[in-house]
Amino acid sequence: MMNCTGLSMIRAIGLGLSIALLGSCSNSKKSSGPFTPAAQVNPSLDQRVIERAYRAGEANDFFAISGSQLNQDLILMGFERFMALQRGVLLTRQLRDNFTALGYFQQTTKAGLAELCDQDREFLALAAATSSLADRPKGYPDDTIGCENGDTVVAVPLGFDAKIFAVSPLNTFANSIDLKVLAEASRKANGNLRWSDLNPEWPARLVRWAFPVHMPFTTHMQRLGVQLPDNLLLASNYTKIFEAANKDPDILIYSFFSPTLNARLQGSNFRILPVQNRLLGAPVMPSVKTIKKTYPEALETEIMLFVNTSRSKSCIALSFADFLLTFNELILYEQNMAPLLPETRRKTLKRLRQIEVSDDFQSIPFCQIAAQSQSSGKRSVGE
Repeated sequence: MMNCTGLSMIRAIGLGLSIALLGSCSNSKKSSGPFTPAAQVNPSLDQRVIERAYRAGEANDFFAISGSQLNQDLILMGFERFMALQRGVLLTRQLRDNFTALGYFQQTTKAGLAELCDQDREFLALAAATSSLADRPKGYPDDTIGCENGDTVVAVPLGFDAKIFAVSPLNTFANSIDLKVLAEASRKANGNLRWSDLNPEWPARLVRWAFPVHMPFTTHMQRLGVQLPDNLLLASNYTKIFEAANKDPDILIYSFFSPTLNARLQGSNFRILPVQNRLLGAPVMPSVKTIKKTYPEALETEIMLFVNTSRSKSCIALSFADFLLTFNELILYEQNMAPLLPETRRKTLKRLRQIEVSDDFQSIPFCQIAAQSQSSGKRSVGE
């Protein structure tokens, strides 16, 4: 992964890789991360065994997920919580020194789905950000997607994010973005858009577009009808993009809403602009409350988890998906994302818990959780 401190012109992007082994979330020598609450709930859990396995990098099971950089924190932090909870409730005799590692590989949705269906690859799931029907795989929004090799992929909605526009605090003139005006003005200017093209009271200076390099921004702009100039500023990740706003009043950032929280915590200073897409409607500011309600649908992004249920050990991925849905509101709000509507969450959980779990997985502790759900008659889903 790239670790840049500013913006740059990016010509080639390598494969990003992040690994989260149970317990690796903490850098403190005084804390064992999720092991501590697990051991408190289950005192028979041998702390030394866990720490030794972590140091040695041992793992009986490996859970590989591909996905966008945008969803990385959601998956890694969610998995850390999932493992801590399960280790707190499972008996030591069930665990049998079993340690499950998660590998998160940054990948586009299209490439990730291809590898999810590839029998020569080890991926169990794909965490995708789908911005429109055109982004979604063939068969969506059906509950299941068939691979050419006969494997079955289950689509699990998790929540929502949104695209936003942001400017520098030095920009004291721009107060909102009208999507229709933006599209028409950019095409009329042949991509060389000036602020005064959007509002005659604004300065006649060129708009300097800035995008995260991992975002398919050209596709997004085409769908909005916006024509871009030849020169763009690209940032290496979704947090660093907001540093562009610190000193340049003519920067116009187009990125996702969820990373804005981390960007502010890391000291970036910027203003998010409300967006108007209705002739008579007032501009709407993005938030976890407005994304699914009043914010423009054209800027909405659905966060999805696709699980290949035909894979060996797929029950680990299904149990993890169950966890993300059960604690959906808490986990999504923590990531500055909008959770599912309650009815959608209930229906998705019910469907997920009806998926058959093979008896071959009884030796995997976290698959036993899924198997127990089956034998108990498909657990009821609460609020």
